[in-house]
Amino acid sequence: MELGVRLRSCQPPPNTSQPPPTAISFGTWPRSSHLAVLRGRPCPRPRRARAPQVAAPDSRPLETIRADSVGQGTKLRGGKFFPVEMTVRDCELDHYGVVNNAVYADYIEKAREEVASSLGISRCSIASTGNAMAVSDLKLNYLAPLKRGARFVVMVRVEIKGARMLVEHFIETLPERKLVLEATATVVCLNKHYRPTRVFPEVASKVLRFFSS
Repeated sequence: MELGVRLRSCQPPPNTSQPPPTAISFGTWPRSSHLAVLRGRPCPRPRRARAPQVAAPDSRPLETIRADSVGQGTKLRGGKFFPVEMTVRDCELDHYGVVNNAVYADYIEKAREEVASSLGISRCSIASTGNAMAVSDLKLNYLAPLKRGARFVVMVRVEIKGARMLVEHFIETLPERKLVLEATATVVCLNKHYRPTRVFPEVASKVLRFFSS
């Protein structure tokens, strides 16, 4: 899915501002203080990401995307991916008519949140115990631009590596499936004292049930 995080309220932020990022589903990271060189046109409303419905925890998931269904040029190992479709909005463009580079971090964060929600992982439940989740490392590799009105899919895969979760993201255009961005985030679980701990059992079980089935 940088460890000095502050707990975010479980209430969704207003449309007009965004509070500093904190512990969220599959973690988050400190963003830049602004999205540089935006056109200044307000977005009409928050994007609602489109994601496949996931079956109940004791059922098999309804949708599976494997490495052989990913567009050419994407270097993937075998495994299951969770796809989240989105569309570029005008307010996300810079003066060159392409998506500002800082916006991609927002895309993949929204995709992680959609994955967590669909798997039944509640950030409010985690926060109520005094625990938290955070991104300790994030790497982005920009390969091609997204332009006004472009449709794209963010494919997410989560692996548990010891006390960490490794979250891979691949953004591809639709319907061409041209690879736009590769990103890897390391997500850690934090105890009440904000010290790293092993992945919470309730999180690990849901992640393994979906991505290892």
